[in-house]
Amino acid sequence: MAKHTKGANNRNASAPLGPPPAARALLAFIMDAADEAVLMGDMEEEFRHISRHSPRHAQSWYWRQTMRSAPHLIIKRVRALKMRPLGVALAALLGSFLLIYYWDIWVARSAARTFAAITDASSYFFSRAVYLFVQMIGVAIGGGLIAIFTFQAEAPFLKNIAYRLAPAGLIVFAPTYMAMINPADNYPLSFRLLWLSLAIPSLIGGARGGIWLQSRHS
Repeated sequence: MAKHTKGANNRNASAPLGPPPAARALLAFIMDAADEAVLMGDMEEEFRHISRHSPRHAQSWYWRQTMRSAPHLIIKRVRALKMRPLGVALAALLGSFLLIYYWDIWVARSAARTFAAITDASSYFFSRAVYLFVQMIGVAIGGGLIAIFTFQAEAPFLKNIAYRLAPAGLIVFAPTYMAMINPADNYPLSFRLLWLSLAIPSLIGGARGGIWLQSRHS
């Protein structure tokens, strides 16, 4: 009986692993049916080929391919949706607002606290510098989302900024305006003004990056 169990365990241990379930589910979610049959079939065939030599390398390869394909697939999927432009613009605006808001809470502030704990800094200056740097990354990502889903390809970049990015920025930065009027934390007004002076070019830079990314996958 023990011998039979040992043999079964050996067979299970030598059985080839399949693609990472989370990565496969992500691909299935963001791609349409036409791409799913071709792309996932090719990726799984290559995965099986790599896994014969190194299952661990095959798993990491599948994740890298998923992350590389995701931006193109998301843009293609959104373009294929039969949604009115206003609906797409509102969805992009809401998504950017939530991304910047929660990036501030979960990523930027966590990075500043971690930096302060590791360095045992007695001054808030460097911790706030880390917070600003990380937060501007989130603002840039938000600007990229707005540009990808609202900018008109035939319009000049400056016109898109004036008519689409600037109004969106007024809404996205609303929590900062409210905090300047009615502060609820220890950040002084000068820090809020510094935040805005960095956030505006970050939003524009993110929009430029979003247009560049869209052009690469168009």
